Amino acid sequence: MKPPPTTDPGINRRSFLKAGLKAGAKAGGMACLVPIASSAVLSQGRAGEEMGGTPVHRLRLGAAWPLYGNLLGLSTRRLAQRIRWLSAGSVAVELVDIGTASLPALDDIARIPVDAWHSAAHLWPEAPPAWTLFGMQMFGMTAPEIRVWRNTSPGRGVREDQAGRSGLAVWFTGEVAAGGMAVRDHAWPDAGRIACSPGSAAVWERLGFDAVPMTPAAALGAVVNGEAVAAEVPPLLAGPARRLGDAGLRYVRFGAFSPGLATELLAKSAVLDRLPAGMEGWLVQACAEEATALAAEAIQEEQSWMQDAGRAGLLVEAPAEIVVKGGRTVGDMLRSLETDALSHDVVGAYRKVRRNLGTTAAGCCAMHGAFG
Repeated sequence: MKPPPTTDPGINRRSFLKAGLKAGAKAGGMACLVPIASSAVLSQGRAGEEMGGTPVHRLRLGAAWPLYGNLLGLSTRRLAQRIRWLSAGSVAVELVDIGTASLPALDDIARIPVDAWHSAAHLWPEAPPAWTLFGMQMFGMTAPEIRVWRNTSPGRGVREDQAGRSGLAVWFTGEVAAGGMAVRDHAWPDAGRIACSPGSAAVWERLGFDAVPMTPAAALGAVVNGEAVAAEVPPLLAGPARRLGDAGLRYVRFGAFSPGLATELLAKSAVLDRLPAGMEGWLVQACAEEATALAAEAIQEEQSWMQDAGRAGLLVEAPAEIVVKGGRTVGDMLRSLETDALSHDVVGAYRKVRRNLGTTAAGCCAMHGAFG
């Protein structure tokens, strides 16, 4: 369903969004675009309410990362802006900064006073094991595989069915390149504690590491504070190169074959039922627009990050053998999942995606002797 057209002929939507993106770029990716949207769009909603038109509905939106952080926080704020615009002010998005708190367990979603989350599948605690196939795993799905999986059957159907069991509706909003490690002592560790995403904890444990599952934002802090010898940290969340250098850390990147971090918008089904007709259409369009913007920014941010880290002498080459070994470990994990009735079809479909797209990330890495 198409969103209702704006009633203000003085506002051009394309020039409005273009101006917002330019503002964000000038501020180094840190500009908050929400006030730009609220002044024009929400005034339109208030005007409609005063004239007896559609009242403003509120949607409390949180995120799995710092709301005012770089790139992902900006993406959340911009997604809220797009929803406001597409609804012509009839839906007012209230941003809730919950980036420092843990996401709720799936069974507790109904009791949490947040209507929707901008998050990633692998970050949800106590989620079904198949959920990690939809998000970031160090040796799991590649970015092309995630695109196919989340947009086609049976992957999309399984993901939506599992979310529905917890009273959630889900839309995917884009992907961000990921797949690096921040390490201490200027060398790749072969043992010790690694702070990692929940979805890949089992991989590192089976490779001989003591895994400490954490959110990406907390993982770097664990290494800096001496709680771990290395951490899975997407380059887009790792922070400035100077921060790593001051902390005595270096950065290991797994090359261009690194998996993708699929971000998603999840909303409580009961909340959506109370929103205006056509809300789902607005959310789908907002997510599609944000996916395009996020992909473009992710490429620019990663290139800038790698250039800065390289000039600072902070890059470390990852041994190819550990990447290949990790890929084999993931294969063993997939075989073990086949004994789970819930995951059997998921694993079969995942393998089909692998065959259709060609070589795996580990197989591709095996043909390269240097990384970074």
